[in-house]
Amino acid sequence: MANKKTNIQPYLRDSVDLAAISMFPRLQDTFADAAIIAAIDTAFSLCLKDKKGDHKPLLDSPEQLVEKCLSHLKERSDPILSSYFVGQIKAEQIFDFDAVSHEMQRHRMSIGLFYQYLLLELFKMRWPGQGGYGESDLVAEVDTPGFDKGLRLYMSIKKSADTVGGQDLAGAISRLESLPKNDKNLNRPYLCVFGIATPDRGKLLPYEKDRKIKGNKHGQAFSVNCEHWGPGFLFPYVTGREPGDIYRLAYGRVAKYFPFKALEHREVCAELLRQRLSALGLVRENGTIDPEMFLRFVTGGLDGKSA
Repeated sequence: MANKKTNIQPYLRDSVDLAAISMFPRLQDTFADAAIIAAIDTAFSLCLKDKKGDHKPLLDSPEQLVEKCLSHLKERSDPILSSYFVGQIKAEQIFDFDAVSHEMQRHRMSIGLFYQYLLLELFKMRWPGQGGYGESDLVAEVDTPGFDKGLRLYMSIKKSADTVGGQDLAGAISRLESLPKNDKNLNRPYLCVFGIATPDRGKLLPYEKDRKIKGNKHGQAFSVNCEHWGPGFLFPYVTGREPGDIYRLAYGRVAKYFPFKALEHREVCAELLRQRLSALGLVRENGTIDPEMFLRFVTGGLDGKSA
């Protein structure tokens, strides 16, 4: 049910809340592989740059990876739980448990930016010259069949549905909708959109069903002018291609930009780390980590850099 305080935008609707699906036909002139790959490469390149536009340094050598692992162990380990855990495993196993998973986590952070840049690039291919500001990643003027006024989309792109949600969902929707409400140059109805790049809870919905309006526990919409578009709708609408096509093309390019060096050098790194931990006096005669010494290490009693 719509919130009565909301200024309902005067476009076609299929239901109480959702804009009419007829206004958003699946793109028939589908994007070619080459165009999508170009957008993928641009997105990967952009998400690996810092705020100054410089490429973020990658950890390439086993020595760099081991130093990072030692630093991570010291700065991120829980004094109680981690000390107990490392006492159960061999020193050379530490690298696999810590560094490999930590590298995956670093890549996860970057891949979130990748999806944002990718969708922006794909949108610009279909609607050239569009940009974003404020809470929106993209502002685009789109034609809508059967509704000749067209729409102005204000879109915020997210990797996954849980990126925007919880207690701040209503606030996020309000902040996004404040853009068109304060846009003095607005000359057509608007629709705010949270574009979600990956399936929610691993379930990819069909084109006609991957749009929704979020509301409170009483079923009242936070705003009937703000929709959540999942990948099952978003990618076909913009490119004419299924999400699986986009994911597969990106999968074929990811190794160039997100190499798993911790996996590539894992055996060498495991031995180098064992040597460093041994030099710190953390390794017992049976090859496992001494939890008491590890506790001293993570609480400042030992300096990993001096080993």
